[in-house]
Amino acid sequence: MKKFFIITLMVLLPLSAVMAQSSPDDPAIIKAKEETAVVFDLGRLFGYLNTMEKEEKSLALTQDQLERIYKIMVTIKQTKRMESENADTMITAMEDEILTPDQLMYTDQLAIEKMAARTSGSGSGGGGGGQITTYIAGGAFNPMSDPAKTIGKDFEAFFEYASKKLGK
Repeated sequence: MKKFFIITLMVLLPLSAVMAQSSPDDPAIIKAKEETAVVFDLGRLFGYLNTMEKEEKSLALTQDQLERIYKIMVTIKQTKRMESENADTMITAMEDEILTPDQLMYTDQLAIEKMAARTSGSGSGGGGGGQITTYIAGGAFNPMSDPAKTIGKDFEAFFEYASKKLGK
């Protein structure tokens, strides 16, 4: 019994140290979440565009829009560490130069609905988890390339859709 207690203690102490380091109140976590929010927003936008293409045919992307968005997506797929400045540049280009006001209003409405669902649900809505700790450590960070996450799945689904529609 004494060995079990010691082994359990040896396992739990390092685990509690890790958990303490990644507390949601940790200033580094808070700062990283603020810095990466635009990256997650960019990733969500592709899911909203996919929904728009499927559900609102009157707002379908033109061939030119799809080509321009596809180029951005190729860049994202090649990026190991997505910095907030890069994500901000990409999202600004999509909002200011590619999408129409009606398309933006539709995607904004989807974003509002998703945010309301996240805040009323049991999830924290912060996103990122282990990705945030990797980001803080300076490692690879591109949530759009993570097929285990919703953002990654949505990004990949829209990329496949665009590729097929563009014949690439």
